[in-house]
Amino acid sequence: MRNFLSILLLLTAFIQAQDSLYLSFEDALNVVIAHNSDVQEAKYEWISRRENASSAYGDFEPTLVGRMNKERADRPSALFTETKDEYKIGIQGNLPTGTQYDVGFNQATYTHSDYTSELYFGGELRQHILKDGPIYAAPLNNLRQAQLQQEAAYQKYRNSLADIIENFCDAYWNYYYSDQILFFATKSANVAKEIVEDASKRLTLGLLSPLDYQKAVAEYSDRESARLEALDKLRSARLALLLTLSSSEYMQDTRPIAIHPELQIDTSTAIDSLALLDSIKLMHPLYLYQKADLELRETILKGHKSNFLPTFDLVGSYGIRSRDDNARMAVHNFKDHRRRQSVLAGGFEFAVPLFANIKERHQIAAEKANVRSSTVRLSLVLDKLFEEYRILRKRTAEIRDQYLFGATSVEFHEKELEEEFKKMQMGKSNYHQIFDIEEDLRESQKRHLETIRTLHVTKVRESKSKGKLLLQNNLEHWHEGKLLLREDLLSE
Repeated sequence: MRNFLSILLLLTAFIQAQDSLYLSFEDALNVVIAHNSDVQEAKYEWISRRENASSAYGDFEPTLVGRMNKERADRPSALFTETKDEYKIGIQGNLPTGTQYDVGFNQATYTHSDYTSELYFGGELRQHILKDGPIYAAPLNNLRQAQLQQEAAYQKYRNSLADIIENFCDAYWNYYYSDQILFFATKSANVAKEIVEDASKRLTLGLLSPLDYQKAVAEYSDRESARLEALDKLRSARLALLLTLSSSEYMQDTRPIAIHPELQIDTSTAIDSLALLDSIKLMHPLYLYQKADLELRETILKGHKSNFLPTFDLVGSYGIRSRDDNARMAVHNFKDHRRRQSVLAGGFEFAVPLFANIKERHQIAAEKANVRSSTVRLSLVLDKLFEEYRILRKRTAEIRDQYLFGATSVEFHEKELEEEFKKMQMGKSNYHQIFDIEEDLRESQKRHLETIRTLHVTKVRESKSKGKLLLQNNLEHWHEGKLLLREDLLSE
């Protein structure tokens, strides 16, 4: 195991000696978060839903309304022209209680007319009792729908972040794995080359048969071919990593990428939390997204139920009024509190569909089916996440065992190869044994390195299955009992 780590340290020194593009895991992750197109798409969808939720408050914004109208009419055989001047200004709006209000001033003055001039200042209230009323919180239904759509988009954004971290981790460790495989393949080819050179000298001295020499050359050719294949795989892994980064700055940089990930493996295993299901319900974006979708369906259903009800409104008004056949006198009386009238009115209005409200009845049935479907999907998501975590947890424990077995195997083959080289120098070994042992060592190193890569990727997936991946990478924090993304991830 010490020799294996020594090889890795030599590789680090070799890379640092060159003009390389150093890419730490944390820096690369920040680049991915800032530039990846999938993350940006989910982010701007959430921003759109956030603005849409804010716009829903506009349902309760007061409106200033006004009207001015002048009318002139000539009647046959009339000595004077009949006139009508109409003015109106006021404020209208809706309240969260399902109340409509209209407060303002109206004036209609006539001259040379059979109509009476009137001035009025007051307000009218209309309270929806059944349809559009407070029974199913209908006045707040649009606002609630917009908020749930925002929440669903937010959880989708969090899930996109978790997905891209997983993909980035996979690409990052794949590149490191390919880089190390190239290093091992290059070292193996160099060993074979040295043996070929030694075999050439022995063949010249008559100490080696031509067939054994050809065997050495063939082994060198195989290893050189494997090195070229490893080089091609490294190029593909580099491209995959750069595409995940999605940064033109790194894409245009032709320097070799140097990465030095943490290779220390914690072989201990933690005990599963008894509150895992509660943790998933509180943190996992997929579960929270499906929960928001279910609540959205239920809110839409309440809206249909409200529209299904008959209309029954209480209407009332109060104001002050002045009337007179003479327009000027009507205006004069309105200014005098002793001559104007106080007006109080009230009543109700109703409207009932004659055919059992066919449209809304079928919309309610359709939305109930959507609610049931979303409920089943929420339960399936929870079961899937829990089972996925259990599988990954077991797999992580198995990979830790593989890591220990692999380290033992690598250490043994390294010692074995070292002993064979000593024997060869004393003339007590042959090239066939060295090639076989070196091949075993290379395969053992490859498996061990693959175990390290798989373990790190599996740990990321395990954290993702619990919903803690973003929290562990400092991309979000707890705020008032909810997980809130970092400020730079929420700003435009």
